[in-house]
Amino acid sequence: MNQANIPKGNSVRHQQIDPDLIQLIRVTGLREQNLVTAKASGGAALAKIEKIVSNHKRLLSLGEKHSRQKAIQDPIHGAIIFDPWELDILSSWEMLRLRFVKQLGPAHIVYPGATHTRFEHCMGTSFLAQKCISVVNYCNDIGKPCFVPLSNLLDDYHQKIFRAAALLHDIGHPPTSHSIEYALEAWAGLDHLDLGEHILLNSSITEILQQNDMEPRIIIDVFRGKTRDPILGLLSEFLDHPLDIDKTDYLIRDAHFSGVQLGLFPAERVMMTNRVVRDRSRKYVRAFMIKALHSLESLILSRNWMFSDLYLHHAVKLSEALISKATYFRIKEEALSKNECIGLFTRWTDADLYDWLGDSEIDFVREYISRIRYRRLFKVVLSRPISSFAIDVQSEFLRMLHDIERLMDAETEVAKEPGRVVIDVVSPDLGEEKLSRIPLLVGGERTGLEIIPLDETDEGAPLMKILRQQRRTIPSVRVYSDPGDANDILKRFERLFPLGTGRKYLDDEYDMTEV
Repeated sequence: MNQANIPKGNSVRHQQIDPDLIQLIRVTGLREQNLVTAKASGGAALAKIEKIVSNHKRLLSLGEKHSRQKAIQDPIHGAIIFDPWELDILSSWEMLRLRFVKQLGPAHIVYPGATHTRFEHCMGTSFLAQKCISVVNYCNDIGKPCFVPLSNLLDDYHQKIFRAAALLHDIGHPPTSHSIEYALEAWAGLDHLDLGEHILLNSSITEILQQNDMEPRIIIDVFRGKTRDPILGLLSEFLDHPLDIDKTDYLIRDAHFSGVQLGLFPAERVMMTNRVVRDRSRKYVRAFMIKALHSLESLILSRNWMFSDLYLHHAVKLSEALISKATYFRIKEEALSKNECIGLFTRWTDADLYDWLGDSEIDFVREYISRIRYRRLFKVVLSRPISSFAIDVQSEFLRMLHDIERLMDAETEVAKEPGRVVIDVVSPDLGEEKLSRIPLLVGGERTGLEIIPLDETDEGAPLMKILRQQRRTIPSVRVYSDPGDANDILKRFERLFPLGTGRKYLDDEYDMTEV
């Protein structure tokens, strides 16, 4: 199949799913139609499937349930102690897959040491949850501040839920981590939380949680921040916040393995000065002592610097774009159902994905993967701030962030054929709005404390200025192609996407704002 024969068709995001069929796809790696046909006809085809399933169950049965605690050595946090039920999760087939899913996808192309995995990161996040329980302090009445350990607020059940949620928060990541989520979302309406939810409700992990008095649905609600329980809501904030323990671990871990030292910050100090308090609405929130402001600045700026030097590095972003678009076209080529998307992308490792992409009959899909394997990437032929373009052009670029077909149509129009140019719209969520409302505790034990948002304190003004500056300068558009095509590509791009005449830009809500 050449570029001219790329299949068309609608996505499958609204299809109903069949959990039993998905499980068979996950175990066998076979297509949905093959499984349905074999089950209907019986014979040798069905016997082959039954043999695969039987062998899968036999291998899993070779493991034993854990009966005592065990320490696992982590290169970042040292020895991490896990209870037997946590070790059972770590030994599950679903969790072990993450040993072969790189945390930073193809970033090792630029930073050779960045080969650490989602498995390691999940262990590290679990360690930080354990540490929060023991070192974060809690106060019910900030008018009469009296801080006690968070373990006094979280009973044994809530502590188990916290540790389980931290350990399992990335269980649904597809191969190459975030790199192909754009493609999965565009085709099937799925992200890693959707895949993780399916695993928690339909796998061996379901049984492990239930056997240890934890309902998977509760943990899913913590992931998604949908719980009405005030304490479970607090656990959601620990796991999904601009300063959460997930980001704390991956910033330190990514900095360590990539060698980009900008991700280092005093994580211990940030955690020790973190407090859990009740606000005026009697909701439990995380707040930080004003004395922690410099440590918070270090964390926030480290995160944004890591975006600039690692996560948004031009070659890293290009590699992610190549994998994402190759995956999307391959999914369309195979016309994968929603069942198949869930089953296959929670079965495959990075190597499985690359092999599958390499088998495509679409010329440029195979070339994209070859370019990554041979490290013969396109070059940057243009890089400009989004704010430099005309207002209607800015709107078009921002729409491309949520519409992969629109983006690829633009690429084809610029290149005159598919696969010869990559347009990358760089507009990350740096969390400036949420960060500006981080609660700070101002006052003392004798006078009482007040909760004041960061952007309402004099001390926070310099940091807010930096964050607003980054919101205006980081969003950009990059165009990549082969050097020999650069002049023609650049001319067509500039004709299709003209620059603006003033200095105005659109924010995420498409409102016009003065720079």
